[in-house]
Amino acid sequence: MNARQSQGEGPRALALGVLERVGRGKYLEPTLDLALEKSKLKGPDRGLATQLAYGTMQRLHYLDHVLAPYLKSPERLPEPVRWILRLGAFEKLFLRTPDYAAVNEWVELAKKVSPRHGGLVNAVLRKAAPREAPPWIRESVPKFLYDHWREFFGDAGFVRHFNEPPPLWVTAFPGAEKALQDEGVQYETGPVPGSLKLAGSPLRALKAYRRGLVQPQNPASLFAAQLLEAPPGERVLDLAGGAGLKAAWLAAQGARVTSYDKNPRRQEAGRKNFQRLGLSVDFKTADLTRPIPDRAAYVLLDAPCTGTGTFRHHPELRYRIQRGDPEETSRLQRKLLETAARATLPGGRLVYAVCSLTGPEGEGVVRAFLKDHPEFEPEPFELPFPALKHDLGAYVRPEDGLDGFYYARLRRKA
Repeated sequence: MNARQSQGEGPRALALGVLERVGRGKYLEPTLDLALEKSKLKGPDRGLATQLAYGTMQRLHYLDHVLAPYLKSPERLPEPVRWILRLGAFEKLFLRTPDYAAVNEWVELAKKVSPRHGGLVNAVLRKAAPREAPPWIRESVPKFLYDHWREFFGDAGFVRHFNEPPPLWVTAFPGAEKALQDEGVQYETGPVPGSLKLAGSPLRALKAYRRGLVQPQNPASLFAAQLLEAPPGERVLDLAGGAGLKAAWLAAQGARVTSYDKNPRRQEAGRKNFQRLGLSVDFKTADLTRPIPDRAAYVLLDAPCTGTGTFRHHPELRYRIQRGDPEETSRLQRKLLETAARATLPGGRLVYAVCSLTGPEGEGVVRAFLKDHPEFEPEPFELPFPALKHDLGAYVRPEDGLDGFYYARLRRKA
């Protein structure tokens, strides 16, 4: 049953429908965005639906831990009922909505999706209370990742930041700040040039967005493009560029950008977005595990990865990653880095970036690459963010709304 269709347009019903779809394999961010776009929810109700969907998904393992003493076989419950219990427990424990409001709302919703479970939902949610748990359960991250972070970084305390509400970061192009001020939109300046944190209105409703003056992007993602330091007029290759978010910044600074990716759908979305932005980038579709014909003095590779640095705004990823995924992904990343190296002219600069916080996908890839490629050498750089580690490249600490990222900047000897 599609809960959203059957229960109307309330914020709790919308959050339930979204999480049902995420449970079947969809991604939270686009699924929630689409549901909100189609709904009639306004202001506080939109905010509540967003809090419920993100907060419940971020703390899923802990919520199941809290509910476990009151459920004999939770896996046998209808999926909508199980999500209702998780959502209700989150609202009660973390949003601190009084029982008479929160519990009653979820009980009524349960009666509509599965009438015989209304009493169960009522009893369980009224009993649900905070419960001691190991840190990886308390923060809802896989134990193998928690153990890896504690060993690799010497501390895994940063995981608590993954459960903070994701802020709305945008990259601002010329004229954006004045346009936002004219619309009465409040914002804060971000940690890197061109980055702003917005408050309030849905992004797509803003004139500044429709005019192509702002683009959603985390500052840590934007910095990967800035790290290239490509002068105006220079040729730049953006490899594994997807829809071209980093290419947009580079093009706006005057670079002549060619963006490669193997996924034509993402590139088509990028072309449409570039029409909105009023920028020009040459998109080329190719399998980047093989050499490409282009060469440039400035090459950016933002490689596909496990996404462990993006657990705040992509919380569903933490429940899908498997123990061997970082090592397996690193093999693909090394192939892509070989392609990027061949495309880098002598004397040129190559930036390798991943939005992941694992040793194999970051330092491991670069260390193996440098061992096989003495013609490249690491190039130091200043990191404008708190660092988890800054040795062979740098890992961004995912706090204050930042995604976790790894960057390495390499110079090909002349």
